[in-house]
Amino acid sequence: MRRACALAPAMLACCAASHAGQAGAPWATSLELEAGLRAAQPGARRTTRLSVDVSGEHQFSPDWRFKLADRFEHFGGTERRSVNTVKDAYLSWNASAESAIDLGRVNLRQGVAAGYNPSDYFRARAVRSVVSVDPETLRRSRSGTYLVQGQRVWDGGSVSAVLAPRIGDDDGGNTNARGRAMLVGSVRLAPDFQPQALLLLEEGEAPQLGLNLSTLLGDALTAHAEWSGGRQRDLLSRALGGQGGRAWRNRLAAGATYTAGNRMSFTAEVHWCGAALDREQWAGLARQPAQYWAYRDFVRREQEPPTRKGLFAMLVWPDALRPRLDLSAVAKHDLQDGSSLLWSEARWRLDEVDVALQWTHVRGGAWDQYAAHGERNSWRLLAQWYL
Repeated sequence: MRRACALAPAMLACCAASHAGQAGAPWATSLELEAGLRAAQPGARRTTRLSVDVSGEHQFSPDWRFKLADRFEHFGGTERRSVNTVKDAYLSWNASAESAIDLGRVNLRQGVAAGYNPSDYFRARAVRSVVSVDPETLRRSRSGTYLVQGQRVWDGGSVSAVLAPRIGDDDGGNTNARGRAMLVGSVRLAPDFQPQALLLLEEGEAPQLGLNLSTLLGDALTAHAEWSGGRQRDLLSRALGGQGGRAWRNRLAAGATYTAGNRMSFTAEVHWCGAALDREQWAGLARQPAQYWAYRDFVRREQEPPTRKGLFAMLVWPDALRPRLDLSAVAKHDLQDGSSLLWSEARWRLDEVDVALQWTHVRGGAWDQYAAHGERNSWRLLAQWYL
């Protein structure tokens, strides 16, 4: 079958007035419009997306401030729906230069890895819509959790405590579906080595331990490792409502980042999720379509990989070839089923707008991780206005 990919014929956008129009104002608004045509094959969809992102903070006094970040998205084409994501909405009190308390809805993020963060315990059910393959874009645009957080820092270390109560039932998108408490501490052991340890207590689950390590191996090379472990049910049992499968599960993301003199950086990682399916389990699940899609939907909400082993690579090159032209790429490879995904972007940064062209290509069988949705190629053209 001949494959055809073409961009949508036109893109239009309008801008509204905002507080960001004043020089030095703490509020910022961006409007993003995306259009594209995915490859003409089973599962292909015409899509358009309009997003409005508002963020900023108000300083009541030297010690008190309020931060708000919200993202509204409307999807057109064949998947008409609207999604609003409250990323941050919290009050912060700086009790002193070394301590602070946050209360409200916070997009709390942990971890040193780029492609998969085992110790990022508040990522579950936080992504309202998957609008990019870029992991950092997903982390920035996810929903916040209602919590209270106390932090204290000093020369050579820090400690923070988080309490997030259970609010409502688990409807698949509630970030406060279970009560959680987390303790995080770090100590500088050397000028370029400050490990971080985490302890998570979650309602109905055994304690989970986390560890983040990062160190310089030279002027241009940084190594990192992120680990989480604890007794848990496997992901398939959790997805299908089973009660068995409780055992110690390890999760790991380890890799390195090389930064060249021209500011181009390359990151490579290996990922391991001991709660996910191995090769035989993954192949067997493909013969049960109802359970297969229920499992895929569950791991997507939990932000976990569906299979046990994978590779990840990312390239970021700001001002590549010419000023204001940024190039980036993400590659993923599933070591269990052999499928792979390649995403690339060229972004032109103009004075008040970014224009980006993105291409995504996947390889694999019909039931493999990256090819199951039937979209072999997709092109996206997007423009983002900073108001």
